[in-house]
Amino acid sequence: MIHHLIQAPEDRRLVKEDDEALFERFGVPAEVRPVLHAGGRDDIHALGVHPNLIMKWLIWSGRSTIKGFPISYYFDRR
Repeated sequence: MIHHLIQAPEDRRLVKEDDEALFERFGVPAEVRPVLHAGGRDDIHALGVHPNLIMKWLIWSGRSTIKGFPISYYFDRR
């Protein structure tokens, strides 16, 4: 499914707008859907999804892929 979205950017909107339609189209098992819908990076990785694909999925779904931190974090360490 994620590979399809890489090749078909026009379908990426469905990740936010109607992920159930994507899940149906690609036969995603019912027990996996809640994880893809609301799970975090580690939850999705536990399904066996490659980290590169996880990042794409999270970005397209509008979820953060990393926790934010202040820029001073870098400067304070110099």
